[in-house]
Parts: sequence; C-alpha cells; structure tokens
Amino acid sequence: MATRAGMFHDLRTWNRTPMPGSPGRTTTPADAVTDADVVLVCLYDAAACQSVLESCLDSIPRTATVVNTSTISPDEAKQLEQLVSQYGRAYLHAPVIGSVASVESGRLTILTGGQPAEPARKVLETLGDILPAETSGEAAALKLLANGVLGDSLLALRRALHRGESLSLPRATVLDMLERTALSGTVTQKRNLLTKAPLQNSLSAFTVAALGKDLRLLADSLAATSDVSAVLGTLLSDSALVTTDDVARLCAITQDWGHLADARLRISPELTADPAVLGPLHAYARGHATGDPQHFRHAFLPTAHIEGFRDGVFTSWDLQTYCSIFNGPAPDEDSRRRTLDHLTVQGAIATATMTLRHGSATFVDMFVLITDSAGDWRIANKVYERQPG
Repeated sequence: MATRAGMFHDLRTWNRTPMPGSPGRTTTPADAVTDADVVLVCLYDAAACQSVLESCLDSIPRTATVVNTSTISPDEAKQLEQLVSQYGRAYLHAPVIGSVASVESGRLTILTGGQPAEPARKVLETLGDILPAETSGEAAALKLLANGVLGDSLLALRRALHRGESLSLPRATVLDMLERTALSGTVTQKRNLLTKAPLQNSLSAFTVAALGKDLRLLADSLAATSDVSAVLGTLLSDSALVTTDDVARLCAITQDWGHLADARLRISPELTADPAVLGPLHAYARGHATGDPQHFRHAFLPTAHIEGFRDGVFTSWDLQTYCSIFNGPAPDEDSRRRTLDHLTVQGAIATATMTLRHGSATFVDMFVLITDSAGDWRIANKVYERQPG
C-alpha cells in the first residue's frame, strides 16, 4: 500500500518491524506524521493501532485526517475514533477488501465510515474504489462480513478439493473446473499453492493467524462461531497448520486417516475431524469390525446408554447389555462399510453421526461425546435407527 500511494503522493513511512528499503522510511511514528495532510494507518489489530496512535497523536497536524485501514471490530473502531477525536483530530475508518495484486493495480475496495475529506479521498482513490458507509462501526462491520465470506469460500474450496480426491479426480482438472465456478477468483489467485499442499512457513499473502483473528472478531460481534473457525482450530491443534501459513493451506492440506481402515471406517470429505475426538468413534467402529466388546468399553463411558429403533421397535440398553450382544466378527464383515458423516465439537462436548452399512440393513447412529480434564474423549450416549435395505 505504501508503494502504491508513493507513486502519486509525497510519502513518509514507519513500520513496527524494520523494513529496509521501505519508501520514505522514518525512525519514529512522530517523524512520519509531522506536517502530514493524511495519516494512513495499516496495523494488525486494535491494540497495535492504539499503541502507535498514542505515541504520535500530538505530532499530527490538527488539519490532518487519520485514516485507519486496519481490520478491527466495530466497537474498537468507535473507541479509536473517540481517542483521535479527544486530540482534536479527524478520524476516518477505512478497512480495505482485496489482495496484494489488487492494491498493486489500484483496485482495492475501501469501506469508509463516512465521506472522506478531499485530501484523504485523493489518497484513497489511488488505492482503489471507495464504498462509503454511515459510521466507523458500520465500515468495520462490513469488513468483518467480507472476511467471513472469504472464510466460507475457503471452506467451500477445501470441501471441493476433498470431494475431488474422494472421486479420484486429478487435482489439476478439479482446479480447471473450479476456475469456472463462483470460486474462480480464489482458485486463480491461489492456484500455485492449491496444486499441492504448500510448504509450511511459505511466503503468505494472508496468514492463517490473520484470518483467525478476523473470524474471532466476527464471532464476538455476532455471538456465534462459524464452521471455518472450527476447521481452523482443529487443523492448528493437530499441527497440520501453523499460524504463519497462507490461508491456501487451509484448503489444500489433507488429514491422514489410513489407520481407520482396520474398522472399515471412512471420514466424509465434508469433514475436518479432531483426532482426539475421533478416538472413541474409531474404537466404536472397531467393536463392530471385530465383534470384540472390549472396544466398546474403551469407546463409551461406563454409564452410557444405547437407545433406538430396530424395525420400528424401541430398545434401550445399558453398556453391559449392549456389549453382551457381540461375540466375534459378523460373517459378512468384509463387505460392511462405515462412514463418519458429521462431527461438531463445542468445547468439552461434541456430537457425531455415523452411517453403518451392514449387510441388508443400514444403521444411522448419533452420538453425544464428552471429554475429561485430561482431554480424553468418550461417548456418553448413543441413539440409533436401523433402516432395512
């Protein structure tokens, strides 16, 4: 952004991390803002914005406008506006939508909390198109909404790539097709990273940490979490992702479930599964595969109940009764298949759905799981329905 703005305006810059070769580089924030007409702020979060602004607000001319392009929450944007106003300076919240390529070509979308004053408008128009909102809080909320859409599109792309793998389709052909869908922009921009799983710590245009931060701000504003936040959390806790990875790795990385083959259990391509939560579900499937009730005792809490319908007749068993049904593998075990269709984790509890195709019958099992203080997951209860055919 500094390089683009410096093509059209006299520029001085300061960065929290020293960047040799940065255009117009100064040694302190105060040096950068002295005699400025427009002060453009582009920082990681609200805490950084407050810290840097407090260090230089006295040096900003009273006629200047502070334009903050940082992605922060609506409440944080209002608080920073109040801070700048207390010093008698004008504040414009102006987060941006667009990639590195967008800013290099002056094609960002700039969400402004009100109409920019003329000096600020001239600077912003060199970066992209201005889309005004009514207030700073609205501009901040629009940016979070935009990044929520980005997160949803990344999750849709992840699912599409995994479905392609399940269908044994070549990755290149899948990407060719996806470039002709609603995901075309993301696929074209990230294609090199999506062709195969990118290396960890590769150069990132937008990091996993930054996306996670923005999604948390959106979740806090809505009091609701998104599916992509859960996927990010799972892959980070599993060390499949690191915070410095580009978000494209979220789409390209796959989890290795080869060890589930001993239970003829597969994971739906729709899912990203926490290995710890998967443990008791794997043990449960192993119980069916081997007919050994010991696997069920590992999978369930001792107090668990198994309840459901078999051919329309309601059954209710405690764990001991359920285990007594099993005595070795079924004669047709080689043809049986099991699929984990659904898994949602909320803190120390989780729900899951598994479909078991056993001979002439299909069982739909739904589980409630819980973890103890040591992080060991068990199935608390199961309900099921046996469907003929």
